[in-house]
Amino acid sequence: MTEQFPFIAETSSLPLLSSMCRVRRGENFRVQGKTVSRPMLCLILQGDGVLVLNDTVYTAQAGSLFVLKPGTTIEAAARSNVTECILLSMDTVCLQQVRGEWKMTSSPAFPLDWETGRLLVRHEQQAVLRLEQLYETYRGLQPDHFISIHSQLHELLQFLSENRLEANHEKVDPALERSIMYMRRYMSEGISMDQLAKIAGLTPSSYSRSFKKAKGMSPTDYLNRLRIKEAKKQLTEESCVLKDVAVSVGYGNEYYFSRKFKQTLGIAPSVYMKRDQLRVATASIMGFHENLASLGLRPVAVLEGEGVFDRESDEYEQERRLTRQFDQLRQAKPDLIIGDFYHKPYYDRLKSIAPTIILESTEDWKENHIRIAELVGREKQALLNFKELEFRKLEASLNLQPYFGQKRLALMEVTNQSIRLKGTGEHPLNHLLYAELGLQPAQLVSPQSSRNEYVADSIPVLDTDYLLIHRASLQPASEKVFRRMKQTASWNRSPAVLYGNVHDISNWQRLCWTPGGRLQILNELEQITQQSVVFPQAGLIGH
Repeated sequence: MTEQFPFIAETSSLPLLSSMCRVRRGENFRVQGKTVSRPMLCLILQGDGVLVLNDTVYTAQAGSLFVLKPGTTIEAAARSNVTECILLSMDTVCLQQVRGEWKMTSSPAFPLDWETGRLLVRHEQQAVLRLEQLYETYRGLQPDHFISIHSQLHELLQFLSENRLEANHEKVDPALERSIMYMRRYMSEGISMDQLAKIAGLTPSSYSRSFKKAKGMSPTDYLNRLRIKEAKKQLTEESCVLKDVAVSVGYGNEYYFSRKFKQTLGIAPSVYMKRDQLRVATASIMGFHENLASLGLRPVAVLEGEGVFDRESDEYEQERRLTRQFDQLRQAKPDLIIGDFYHKPYYDRLKSIAPTIILESTEDWKENHIRIAELVGREKQALLNFKELEFRKLEASLNLQPYFGQKRLALMEVTNQSIRLKGTGEHPLNHLLYAELGLQPAQLVSPQSSRNEYVADSIPVLDTDYLLIHRASLQPASEKVFRRMKQTASWNRSPAVLYGNVHDISNWQRLCWTPGGRLQILNELEQITQQSVVFPQAGLIGH
């Protein structure tokens, strides 16, 4: 067995089945604010929707298995008409040997070292079958079920532990898990690679290779992350002393600790201690100031790069605008500047004004948001934003499907010089529209392209049922480009134009990077459906 219950140790824990139930619910099924009192497993048999455990959002679908530790708060909403799941509740009995005698007490702890959340396993169908068989035994449909029921539970837990997967779908190695438990327990002490390898029963080189494959980083980096994570908890406590925190997490020298902390988070621990009191400015064309607004914080200055990264502006005009924005930023006297990777070339200029953190490029908008939230001490609000958005997105998808159905959708941007048709490649906006909301993209550009650019009178046939247009500029040059495009046969033969399904939209390409922006996109999509109901085949800008 991968993770054994130590039945013959001086202190042992034994899981016992408390109850099982099979829950089936219909349309609009919703759970709000339920708290788990016992260790539980939840298996989704049918349906899909959103499951929120302690403010962390998960996609729930058939075959998904979740671990619920005592104290877990649950919220859920179904997307499907029918939702069905099995709930398995356990009691944990602790056996302790005292003077040769065994004493038994109950414990609220989960019997194995698993965290609340989705439990990934190999052979998912076998896991489902074993849980269903245990449920049938619990219902008393098999002989001797009272005798076999607890042994079946142990066999189920053994099967799950032996087939657990990492987040990257690599098999969980129990030897590595033992070494990680050792890291957590003894992080305040000196830990060597030889010690960890010995605990795992491997040579140091084999241990290092196996660890990096499973966790995506070296054991040293993982240990450092554990130490910094624990340090962050302590730094938020009142009257903490930096030197004491450094020692308690295994950094004997507070200056070395400060250096490692800053390398990991981008700010010094002394700044982190007062992060919720900082005067923060942003330097971003990706809407970082809107991330702050979603977290309930107003930046003291915003450098948006307006006109600076515009290919259609001359260099002299770009520099003039940039100088003006830097002057405004300097006058605001921020304690911290948060910049996006577009502003990396200006790092030295920004750093001369205030400590500056440049967030690396990522296609995961949530990663940006939670990173910004951590820098300003608003992590809980970020999780609440994610939760609110998931439920709003679920509501919007149910509203949009009857209108859009299997109809095709295309996005266009009109600039002063050209027409840009948005591609369907990897991007947060595409993921929102086509993966999360289930809308259907038109095949106007290659799936690998972020966009295709055309002169106005050479656009391809706009073979799409809906055409959503963002006007990047309202200058006369842009209006001229737009008028030229509307005179082409490709425009006038488009199903979207013929049936009045052409609509103006905001800059979704930028809005999709923030919670508030994504909510605006959902609202605009719903407004399109409402306008089309009120004004059928009228469109907004099509003629």
